[in-house]
Amino acid sequence: MSSPWPLILLPGMGTDAQIFALQRSVFPQILVPPWLPPTRGETLPAFAARMAASLDFRGPCIVGGVSFGGFVALEMARHLDARGCILISSLRGPQELPRWAKVGAPLAWLLPPRADRWLSLGGWLMLKTLGPVLPQRLRGVCTHLSKTRAPLLAWATRAVVRWQTDGAWPCPIHQIHGDADPLFPLRCTGPDQIVPRGGHLLTLTHPFVVNAFLERVLLQIHSSNARSRSEPE
Repeated sequence: MSSPWPLILLPGMGTDAQIFALQRSVFPQILVPPWLPPTRGETLPAFAARMAASLDFRGPCIVGGVSFGGFVALEMARHLDARGCILISSLRGPQELPRWAKVGAPLAWLLPPRADRWLSLGGWLMLKTLGPVLPQRLRGVCTHLSKTRAPLLAWATRAVVRWQTDGAWPCPIHQIHGDADPLFPLRCTGPDQIVPRGGHLLTLTHPFVVNAFLERVLLQIHSSNARSRSEPE
């Protein structure tokens, strides 16, 4: 739908604005701001505050993101006039992080600055050697890792495992999630819409489902805003 409000979407780690190519063709109001370079020891909320301040507009908007981008979007909503936050293959807060993220948290501090290159190589080697015999979900993880191009990966990983929040977000949350997501299993969260056989890259693998979800959410947000304006004080 055509909307007077910007729809600010953030990609996940290892992806860029191209992950929203099939959404931008339908929703011209989508903005995908570039990632800022993090400062040494910066927390995720502090980084999100800088991301929000870097936007060259003020006024109502809708924020959202894929995976890690959803985490940043949640925190950005605190610093914007956000009327809703859309999570795609993401989580509603650090309390929903899967067990592998919590168990492996200490390893985050051992990651070198360009850890994404090593993860990409490791994922590629796993696919080339053990790919045919790997379980489907593990093969999906390796495929995702093999395509990783994320200079911020080391910082982002450390920021996520240190992320703390009260979960009192300033706007309604709208979440879509695949039931076969290998990184953030469905059991960890409670989305508004579940995509059957959906993996972690829903905007690419299930673009029509995601677009229909966005259409419905945007209509809901604008309808809710119109009702609140018409109600007597």
